[in-house]
Amino acid sequence: MSSESQTGSASSLTPSVSDIERSAGRYLFAVSVLSESPTERVSTGELQEFLNVTPASVTEMVSKLDERGLVDYEKYQGVTLTDRGDALATEVGWRFCVVSTFFESVLDTTLDEETAFDIGFLLPKNGVFRLRSQVDGACLALCPEVDGGGEQCAP
Repeated sequence: MSSESQTGSASSLTPSVSDIERSAGRYLFAVSVLSESPTERVSTGELQEFLNVTPASVTEMVSKLDERGLVDYEKYQGVTLTDRGDALATEVGWRFCVVSTFFESVLDTTLDEETAFDIGFLLPKNGVFRLRSQVDGACLALCPEVDGGGEQCAP
């Protein structure tokens, strides 16, 4: 059902968090966290539990994300990220990681996941880079890493 094969503008080829709403970002991030591989499907029940939302909300959102070419959703089969959805989920994960790491390592304060997600999602990209520059070492193992070695967060 995915519309990933549709042609799009240059901005759709290089998606940015500014192209999606916060709730869409939460769903993409949840799919990336819950799937153990890029081809593994995540059930709508898993998303419902992870996000603490109703079954109808999950079905509505994954259908919208499928229409936008960000996930491949098949009823009763679950959801996988498309390449565009994966790129957005990676950026959302990076933002979440940088904010969580900054607050924990620099400010010695632990944020709940929803607050860290919201701050990371709302900050402009240059703001996230500025937070990242204040953090020594690798992120808190929450970040999609560039080389898998844990030394650098992926922007």
